[in-house]
Amino acid sequence: MSLRPPFQIPGSPNWYYEINRKRRSLKTAHKAAALRLFNEIKRQYLAGKLLVLSGECPVTLGDFWDEYEEWASVNRPRHTYNADMLALKQLLDICGKTIRLDRLGKKDADKIITACRKRGLKPNSINNYIRHLRSVFNKSVEWNYLKENPFQGVKELRTEKKPPSFLSRADISRVFLAVKDEDLRRLIMAYLATGRRRVELLSLIWEDIDWQGNRYFIRKSKSHLCKWYPMAPAFKTILQSMPRGNGKIFSRWQHPDTITHNVKKALVQAGFSSMRLHDLRHSFACLFI
Repeated sequence: MSLRPPFQIPGSPNWYYEINRKRRSLKTAHKAAALRLFNEIKRQYLAGKLLVLSGECPVTLGDFWDEYEEWASVNRPRHTYNADMLALKQLLDICGKTIRLDRLGKKDADKIITACRKRGLKPNSINNYIRHLRSVFNKSVEWNYLKENPFQGVKELRTEKKPPSFLSRADISRVFLAVKDEDLRRLIMAYLATGRRRVELLSLIWEDIDWQGNRYFIRKSKSHLCKWYPMAPAFKTILQSMPRGNGKIFSRWQHPDTITHNVKKALVQAGFSSMRLHDLRHSFACLFI
């Protein structure tokens, strides 16, 4: 841990200081005021350092929230970042901003589980909060705020495991008959022909299509394996039926959740109310086999 006295940077009239190699503004252009503010910060900093030397953590949940949000907004995929912050909010609602990180434990996770159950959330949703809390607080260990993750040993709720659902060829015909929107029909066909995740398809641009090589390039992937994939004849036919341009191929769909909502609606209309978008991925695998 380190603290750097007030300094100025080119192009800004304000004074700054650094704490643990992170630059922060004192929000004043007057040196005397900057020194007064810094001395108060230094007093609080030294008090916190004594806690560190005694083996305690001076960082509060509110401070950690701010730091993690700044880091995750740049370094985590958007959907992961949203899920992380939602899980953190559950903890913040239970414990408040002022609790120190070293005071957190499994009991707080139990409180979240109880609160979620009272709100009628399903076990899968609650387990998602637990998984993201564990992931978030791995950072508190990496940043040397804590020696171990306070939520590492939290057990997830038991859920009923169902076999994967998938559409047969006859089922797919029923879905297509129920879908009147041509763009949506093409999108569903693209899922069935590629087995891609929704963000992967949504991020596809025309420049990612190699017509001669019969392949396409995935830039965004959950496994971060950005590479070329062979293009099935069915997928190529879908693309050839669409007006070519620049930028996104499926440009009408601006957000992954919109895709989920529309595909789910189509499945319900076709008589498959228990199925979801991800089951199109299962369907691709079964058809491929």
